[in-house]
Amino acid sequence: MNIHRTVSMIIVALGVLGLLISPSLAATIDSGSTSTSNQVAVTTVNVDPAVLMRGDTGIVTLTVKNTGTQMVSIKGADFYAKELTTLNYQTYATTVNLGPGDSTEFAFTIRADAPDGIYYPRFYLNMGTDSYRYYVPVKVESTTIDVSVIDRPDSYTKGVKDTITLVIGNPRESTLSGVTVTPQGVGIETTQTKVFIGDLEPGKSAQVVIEATPSQEGDLNFLVEYRNGINKHIESIAIPVTFAGDKLAAQLFINSIEISGSTGGYSLSADVTNAGLSDARSIVVTAGSPAQAIDPNPVYIIGSLEPDDFSSFDLTFTAPPGSASVPLLIQYKDADGNTFEQTYTVNLRSAGTISQNSSNGSAASYPNTVVRRNGGGLFPGFGSGIGQIPFLELGLISVAAIVLVVAWRKGVLGKIKTRIRK
Repeated sequence: MNIHRTVSMIIVALGVLGLLISPSLAATIDSGSTSTSNQVAVTTVNVDPAVLMRGDTGIVTLTVKNTGTQMVSIKGADFYAKELTTLNYQTYATTVNLGPGDSTEFAFTIRADAPDGIYYPRFYLNMGTDSYRYYVPVKVESTTIDVSVIDRPDSYTKGVKDTITLVIGNPRESTLSGVTVTPQGVGIETTQTKVFIGDLEPGKSAQVVIEATPSQEGDLNFLVEYRNGINKHIESIAIPVTFAGDKLAAQLFINSIEISGSTGGYSLSADVTNAGLSDARSIVVTAGSPAQAIDPNPVYIIGSLEPDDFSSFDLTFTAPPGSASVPLLIQYKDADGNTFEQTYTVNLRSAGTISQNSSNGSAASYPNTVVRRNGGGLFPGFGSGIGQIPFLELGLISVAAIVLVVAWRKGVLGKIKTRIRK
């Protein structure tokens, strides 16, 4: 009986003890079953550059925060991308302890080896018996910077400065940095060796003005360098440079030429007209070799001529015996200070054509321009050649005079006068 009572008391005591310790045991079990992954969260993600071009290298930075009330141990962190390449794989293999409210950063370098598109590499945290996954959207898009020519000459003139205007635009979704434009061309000198634009935000553009002076024909290349994140890119555009006459340039023509004198000294008078579309400035006229300019008018300075304007000039010079012609030199400048020279060949012996060669090598002939030579002959104003006498005009004048005389003698003129009065 005592034995049964003793056993019963022991059983009761164990039951009471079990009731006393059971809450503590339950708490331990619950704590062990709580997931630590529920305490961490990715709070910020940064992909630089925001949009990669194919072949670009980018950096993905993630901020992880412990949002719980207990310490979290992170055994390692990795970044998996099937289509992209992670260059610093398994960098984070050491344990990181995060207290409640603490944060830490993980940075991964990736290379965009895949075609254009949106990819979702996986960010993975190893927390021992638990893990955490987060997918990061990464966009690959290979649209390049846009380079457009909005203004350039139709043709170029050797040694003459011209202006070329470019527009550099950013059609991408991310900012392009360090944008520069460099002109290059053999035999082409530019005022600007390089133009720095700097950062170019998405959808923005910048205008670049280049002044170029070609000494030979060829291609004028523009290299546009820029960076997408840490990645350097180069685009180029070529503009062909070919020589031809400037459609807007000044064009000087000589007309109404009169020559008098002989080998001992000639006197030349003429008009120069600007038939171009630009002003001709600092115009100077003189006779060229083998002629020799002499006083009183060895050189004639005209100054400036606007389009459609003209000016007269006088020159005095000598020429070697037997010379059939002499060159007439005209020099002038444009608004940029470029110097031009035109050469006219003037016939000293008889009226005829004159020819003109400009400084850029082009040549033109004007057969309707008459050179008048004064002196020697019945009609000095018409030159010394008999072919220059206007026989037709003189004949018509003579016939008209005879008709008037006959009509006057026969009284026809008087009758006509009487009828008019009536």
